[in-house]
Amino acid sequence: MPGLLGPVPALERAPRTPTLDLLLERARVEPAGADLPTLLLDCFGAEASAPYALAADDPGWDGQGWWLHADPVHLRADRDLLRLFDARHLGISRAEADALVAALNAHFAADGLRVHAPVADRWYLRCEPPLALATTPLAAVVGRHIDGSLPTGADAGRFAALMSEAQMLLFQHDVSRRREAAGRPAVNGLWCWGGGAWARPATPPDLAVGTGSLLQGLALAAGVAMVAETPLATLLAAPASRVLVVQDALADALHDQDADAWAAAAERLDAWLAAVPAALRSGALAELRLYAGDGFCRVVQRAGLRRVLSRRPWRRRQTLAVRATLPPEASA
Repeated sequence: MPGLLGPVPALERAPRTPTLDLLLERARVEPAGADLPTLLLDCFGAEASAPYALAADDPGWDGQGWWLHADPVHLRADRDLLRLFDARHLGISRAEADALVAALNAHFAADGLRVHAPVADRWYLRCEPPLALATTPLAAVVGRHIDGSLPTGADAGRFAALMSEAQMLLFQHDVSRRREAAGRPAVNGLWCWGGGAWARPATPPDLAVGTGSLLQGLALAAGVAMVAETPLATLLAAPASRVLVVQDALADALHDQDADAWAAAAERLDAWLAAVPAALRSGALAELRLYAGDGFCRVVQRAGLRRVLSRRPWRRRQTLAVRATLPPEASA
């Protein structure tokens, strides 16, 4: 549940989240991944997100090659730095994607690069030979300056030069010129990340619950059943021993800087989790692991719910709304 602990813009109305307040208070804290793609890969025992997301977006893909996400983005100058906006609000049409991808592929044909766009707003880049790059997931830079988040590694210099060429090509393309003339943001950059080759995940869960191409691709690669949002009682009654549930509405609200949407999503999540404390106490649930995408995992077990916490009589339990406005190290 990335975005669970913010940081949240100023809240006009603090959500009521008694179950989450209790679970967070009684949890043991462990290190964990700091973004959703890393968390999903860790949960499945896989290494690179691009080939799995591609497998979900293009069911006919043959599983061959070394691929990066090459997400189309809008880059906007902001105080001598570039701020990135992702494709969720760009409204890229199929025709626009096809025209831009064709131009990129014609330009990079001799460089061992090929762009593939099975979905109009989710693109992928095949690299031959594979590149030595360390990259930053798209979600970590949306709405932010990209300085400090660009790829590093042995091939970073050459790759940066190629991406500068791509930005110039996209900026000058007729598609971008028409979009700007119509008052729409241009598609003027690619954000490349998560590179690797397809392999069967090593430690998948027994059941995956949620949506999204990366989760779907990982489940397909592992032969794991995947379902959409499901009542907690149904999951507790299922024979699966290890269930992975992805709730991303909180992160979407944060990306949009919509505090009201975050509060509403937090209350829905709290209602969904309402039966967890009783399930832990009865033994129907052995352990709950909450991943907020902040670099930590909160682990809740029956013993944690039973232990007596030392608390001064006048100190109230810290609410989720308060935790979500604290610096990451304080909320941990």
